[in-house]
Amino acid sequence: MKKRVAFLVILLLSSMVVPEVMAINVVTTMPNLWNVASEIGGDAATVIYVAPTAAIHISSDTIDALLQQNSEFIKTADVFLGQGGGMDDAVITKVTEFCTKNFGECVNWQILDNVSKDVIPNATIAYDDPTVLLGYSETVAYLLGVVDPINASVYQTNLNIYLKKIINTTKLTTTEKAILADIPIICHFRIKNQTVNWLGMNCINSYPQPTTVKDLIDDIHANFSKYEMIAEKSSNGKIVIIENIVAGSDMGVSIHEALRDAGVPCERIIFLNLPKSTEDVDTILDYYTYNKNLILSLPSTDAIPTQKNFSLEIFTIIAGIINMIFLCWRI
Repeated sequence: MKKRVAFLVILLLSSMVVPEVMAINVVTTMPNLWNVASEIGGDAATVIYVAPTAAIHISSDTIDALLQQNSEFIKTADVFLGQGGGMDDAVITKVTEFCTKNFGECVNWQILDNVSKDVIPNATIAYDDPTVLLGYSETVAYLLGVVDPINASVYQTNLNIYLKKIINTTKLTTTEKAILADIPIICHFRIKNQTVNWLGMNCINSYPQPTTVKDLIDDIHANFSKYEMIAEKSSNGKIVIIENIVAGSDMGVSIHEALRDAGVPCERIIFLNLPKSTEDVDTILDYYTYNKNLILSLPSTDAIPTQKNFSLEIFTIIAGIINMIFLCWRI
């Protein structure tokens, strides 16, 4: 009995002297990277981002406020995560300059784009549809495990949970698949993966690649009947132009106007592609759902009256007036 009590006492004392593993501080460039790193890091990582959601492609100067606001966190950061591939180069440069100037330290970046497929077969810097988001998440988990091997098993467990969450959240119902597949779209080329690979939509063209906006407008003017037929055959009776908010939310305006001028029923909507882009969109999965619901909530529409239809209506009205005058004259 005494031996058993002594053993329990030793175990208790041992647990008291074992140091608690502290959460590492992680600085990420972009909100999407912050979101995934937070999901995988869990309690083992405290994560922030330093690039405003609406300014990543506009100017590196816009991150100055966030750098100042998070100065103390950045100073003590254990990990700096970047995406690479040109997407966040300006942010990486800005953070590096900030740390060198204020702390005299050189930042050791962990870049997703540098992870070899020999190490992580699904390694990628793309996150714009659920399939590639799986590989993106695996890449983030790998880098966290490299810099914090003590918690590598925690990151792997959280990764497995997050991968299941992605699959379950983005699964389309049979009804959704049928509706989405029947809606013809013209979309910005950077969201084609999401609209086609995930949502399974009928993409009849994309801009500014492979078709330039000017060439697409010229084709609409020259072959408007082709677009009329496409709209008529769809379940909602129109073509949908889908913009990419980060690339600029007005690039497809002239395409929309060209279709309307040709009398083709159409509608223009704007897809998000980053967390924190609007209210109640805090995660990548939130913006996936937001984009999907934009499409599913579109009402059906009748054909927009063309000029020739308008002329026919005027002719009918005039003919009616002449007929009434003739009847009054006979009376």
